[in-house]
Amino acid sequence: MKRNVFLGLLMAGLLIFSVQTAMAAGTVLDEIMTAGVIKVSTDANYAPQSFLNEKGELEGFDISVATEIAKRLGVKVQFITPDWDLITAGKWGKRWDISVGSMTPTKERKNALLFTIPYYSSPAQFAIHKDNTTIKTIDDLKDKKIGVASETTNERFLQQDLVIQDTKISYLTWKPSHSNLKTYPTDANQIEDLALGDGARLDAVFTSRQTLAQSIKSGCGTGCPLKMLGDPTYYEPLSVALDKSRKNSESFLTKLNEVIDSMYKDGTLVKLSMKFYGTDLIPKL
Repeated sequence: MKRNVFLGLLMAGLLIFSVQTAMAAGTVLDEIMTAGVIKVSTDANYAPQSFLNEKGELEGFDISVATEIAKRLGVKVQFITPDWDLITAGKWGKRWDISVGSMTPTKERKNALLFTIPYYSSPAQFAIHKDNTTIKTIDDLKDKKIGVASETTNERFLQQDLVIQDTKISYLTWKPSHSNLKTYPTDANQIEDLALGDGARLDAVFTSRQTLAQSIKSGCGTGCPLKMLGDPTYYEPLSVALDKSRKNSESFLTKLNEVIDSMYKDGTLVKLSMKFYGTDLIPKL
């Protein structure tokens, strides 16, 4: 009798172990499909990519892309808004599944993250205060106070150590000094400082052309007296990111590439680009 009880307990333990092992061996895609929800990290203050509308709901190009990805996967979408440096650092611990936040797949970031094919491209642009009359060209910004969002490709570009796979980078003929380059948590913060007045805190900002266009269009809430300077300095591919430390992500990456490719082919990405940017920022595959 005792032996039968022992054998029964042993079989039950083996069954539980087998189930746990099977669950652990499941892919990230399996986990998301089973949960019926994909958790997406993004920025709540990065118009027109992602921002809170008058109803307090997230809206924007990245939000629409993420929502469409969830729809084509057949799951619901849940948005998370962690700090940017937490996203780029990897090791998310399943707090979110993907980042749809206009991220460039740099060599450095690839140490911690996996990237899909690009879903659009972004031109980097300088802007100055609209009252300025002395800064005529980008070269005139040498020795000026320049704002840039920290831990971004734009910061890397100004520091002249940006590496993007399959993208040729032509740097400026000058490099901002450490004392003249001021970093900010978000693009919105640097734009707000420049809007305070010509040279008050900054002489220029460096961010994406679409972010500047949206800020000038919307008035930054209380007025946005900015004007763009020169042509874009470089264009960068932007991709969906996954946590490299999360095991069994390969099939999920393949599936995401298939979904994004389908959005290319049926024109969805171009339509969303025209809606939020007024121009086609979608590269040709």
